[in-house]
Amino acid sequence: MRTTIAILAMFALVATADTSLWPKNCDDTKPWRSDRFASWTQVDDTPVLKVHLEPNESIPPGVLGASMPFDLTTYRGKEIELTVHTKHENLVKASRGWLGFKFMLSYKSEGMTHYPAGGGGDNVPRNSDWRIVSFSIRVPSDATTGNLQLGIQATTGTIWFKNASFKEVNLFPDVVELPDDFKCEYSDAVKNLPIMRGAMSPSLHNGAKAEDLHELASWGANVIRWQINIPKEEVNDIELCKKRLHTHIKNLDVHIKQLREDGLQVIFDFHQAPGGRLKATQIAGTAGLLAGNVAVDGNHFRMFYDKAYLDAFVEMWQIVARHYKDEPIVVAYDLINEPAQSGVVPYDYLYCQYQAAKAIREIDPEKPIIIAANAWSSAPAFKYLKPLPLKNLIYQGHMYEPGDYTHQGVGGNNMNDLKTGKTPFKTYPGRLAGTYWDQNTMRKALNPILKFQQQYGARIYMGEFSAIRFAPGAEQYLSDLIDIFEEYKWDWSYHAFREWHNWSVEYDENIHNDKPATEDTNRKKLLLKHFKKNIKPKF
Repeated sequence: MRTTIAILAMFALVATADTSLWPKNCDDTKPWRSDRFASWTQVDDTPVLKVHLEPNESIPPGVLGASMPFDLTTYRGKEIELTVHTKHENLVKASRGWLGFKFMLSYKSEGMTHYPAGGGGDNVPRNSDWRIVSFSIRVPSDATTGNLQLGIQATTGTIWFKNASFKEVNLFPDVVELPDDFKCEYSDAVKNLPIMRGAMSPSLHNGAKAEDLHELASWGANVIRWQINIPKEEVNDIELCKKRLHTHIKNLDVHIKQLREDGLQVIFDFHQAPGGRLKATQIAGTAGLLAGNVAVDGNHFRMFYDKAYLDAFVEMWQIVARHYKDEPIVVAYDLINEPAQSGVVPYDYLYCQYQAAKAIREIDPEKPIIIAANAWSSAPAFKYLKPLPLKNLIYQGHMYEPGDYTHQGVGGNNMNDLKTGKTPFKTYPGRLAGTYWDQNTMRKALNPILKFQQQYGARIYMGEFSAIRFAPGAEQYLSDLIDIFEEYKWDWSYHAFREWHNWSVEYDENIHNDKPATEDTNRKKLLLKHFKKNIKPKF
């Protein structure tokens, strides 16, 4: 109930009227283009699009259903929300979260194709009553014609659509007004803080292992991004979240003496917010459908809608700041991992972080605070990220582009399909997701972060980047990325150290090997080479 009320409040924030994209009747389906899996019928004076694939049908590649061109030139620099009414039956879960149900707008910007989409991904149930699905985008300044697609991809089932529309929205209102010439402010201590090069920690659910920390330090790393996770059975209970935080603090405290001796600094990373992510598509039924847009993005943090969780988030950071204010081994507070706000919410991704940062500054005026960009901390989100007027803020990006390459084999049967040869390996450098990817392409992809750095004088931290160990060319991919980070003087941490073996540089490139390599892999040698540049802190 709490979430539903907040979602309705979100709906009330939208001020502009819908513009229909839908035909008035089945004789007027132009400019929609339909393939053989799609058909139109008239239901209660409304055209309904049906997309159907039989369970045993051979599935062609791509999105199957209907599509129409969408001229984006009028909306350059603006934010729009696209909405459709939909229901489905016997929808088989696809192998990847971005497959299956498809409500997607593709467009090109800066020479690359982008695929923002709504629908819930892994969270879509097998069957649903009518619901409203929406997603929002900030239209790039160079966007021209997009392609809006309704249908199904790489799976089977039946989906019905009606009443597609869009409207202008204000996704990311300014948290605070800044002067035109605003620059980030850093104390001398932070200005002179040596570049941090290290790795992401394991999940630490059962506590850190002293030998693991010592091993990473022996490689030459000078920082570890220390994950603070909350088990899914506890994440919605605020008191249990606080209790879990104290468990994490005790665990870190046990290792502080060793960390000091090894010169391994800690970035204290809230990898999960109290309340977690919604992780479920809200099914409305007819009453809910009429009430408003309740099919919110399943990756939104619950605190975006519910102030009780936002208040808990702020309070938990106050606990951390009081505890580690005078502990130099904790070098920075990393507020939240990978926010993914894709619609209008009462408390947006940056507002939540600003509230926590202000609360920390009342306790600890100096220790760096790390602010995460939206959209999983991806580079494009830096185009609309605004800095905050607090001292010693570091801004965080993550890099896993192109995902088809870095995450090949992840999810569903994809690993087995690679192992058996059913799916070919994707190689870097090479053509991936319609674009030729090499270091020049990655430099272009990361350019929004560089522009942000240059415009505001910001310190940048690349908190995560990786390529799955068996991806052909993974060493070159990582080398090209790290060279860019080094050129721009960005802090960085590799994902990940002893978390999942397929991200580990201690395992070789053979997908069939599930034991650590007996000799250093080339990917590990690459990290060791760069870690040699590190200046270790002295305490």
